[in-house]
Amino acid sequence: MAESPSTDADSRTDARDAQDTSDSSWWYWVAAIPIYYVVGTALGFVVGVASFAFALTGMGTMDPGPGMGIPIGWGLGFASVFVVVAVLAAAGILLSLLFPLAIYLDADAVAATGGEWEPDAVLYGLIGLVGVFAQPVQVPVGVYYLYRRHQATGVP
Repeated sequence: MAESPSTDADSRTDARDAQDTSDSSWWYWVAAIPIYYVVGTALGFVVGVASFAFALTGMGTMDPGPGMGIPIGWGLGFASVFVVVAVLAAAGILLSLLFPLAIYLDADAVAATGGEWEPDAVLYGLIGLVGVFAQPVQVPVGVYYLYRRHQATGVP
């Protein structure tokens, strides 16, 4: 009776099933940083193009009528840009401050499972903390951490 050969993919899946005992949900917050940068960049581009078109074409400079004061388009245009920028800035500050804690707690939980990859939670936390002051550091650290986490646990 011949045994069916075990494939490398089957053994990796079995190893991941055995190792994925971490109940940590902190990786969602780690993943939020790269997602925020993509969404923030896209929204910033759209708002910038819209503002440029608004200023170039004078779309908001229609006179609302005699005695009405400032043209209504200027107020709505600048207010909408301000609101988008304020919301993006507040979300970015919150995520940036939460990132070191999230990556530390998740790395600690993954290391506690005793799997094939045991991330140094303190190192990741310190690198995340450096990223609070040097923003571009958080994106590649977060992507790398999630990539390694996926290889070791299958999640995310």
